[in-house]
Amino acid sequence: MADDLSRLDTARLNPESNADNPQRVGVATLMDAVEGVRFPIKKEQLIAQKGDETIDLTGDRPEKLRVMLLRVDDDEFLSVTDLVQKIEHAL
Repeated sequence: MADDLSRLDTARLNPESNADNPQRVGVATLMDAVEGVRFPIKKEQLIAQKGDETIDLTGDRPEKLRVMLLRVDDDEFLSVTDLVQKIEHAL
């Protein structure tokens, strides 16, 4: 049940609950971009809400969140951590 509650949580800037390694370049920027989003969320909903946010995950190439999300095969993100992992895997 606690897992269900955390999945329904709102994204917030708390590295301990939202990202495995917040020190990586761009993770904090991604977390900033999705602050206030309620998870789980479908890819198309996230694009509609936050797709125009510019994020620089690599430290040298900013992109719109929508472009990053279109590279991800999954259609749903369960949490901010899930989102970060799937985007990083698609890089």
